Amino acid sequence: MPEGFQTDEMPPRPRPEAQQMRPQPQQNGGAPRPLPPIIDEKALPEAPPIEEQAPPTTFTETWPIRVKLLHKAIRNNANEVVKELVFREPTGGDINRYGNPCRINIDGEVIIDEQKMSRVMAALCGILPPLLDQMDPRDWNSAAYRLRAFFLPEVAAW
Repeated sequence: MPEGFQTDEMPPRPRPEAQQMRPQPQQNGGAPRPLPPIIDEKALPEAPPIEEQAPPTTFTETWPIRVKLLHKAIRNNANEVVKELVFREPTGGDINRYGNPCRINIDGEVIIDEQKMSRVMAALCGILPPLLDQMDPRDWNSAAYRLRAFFLPEVAAW
């Protein structure tokens, strides 16, 4: 007997694909579903006009930037306890002296160079780097991510 043919002695094997593709029985006993009612558009209430929404405003920083140290206070150059860092606006000279702390990799991800960012943060807030090294890592990251946008290129200028 050729392959693929079945005899009366062998029951047919169900195929998993065929079981999944079986149509479901209709709920009202096989009768066709009634059509939805026709709605008279003139009888509908008038929709309120769509209001023009203003484009979303972009977040702009105001200088000086203040970052609260939520997890651990540090000491400044005068040995005073500091619970907030105050950063001045960075300049091109800061990048020239300390390096650009941020770069964009080939996947478009922003990479922060931690050593450069620490040096830039120290210059912008006026606290010596060894004192900033005492920061809680969460506070350090909060400050670094707050400053990161100022070291990235502006796409509109391209």
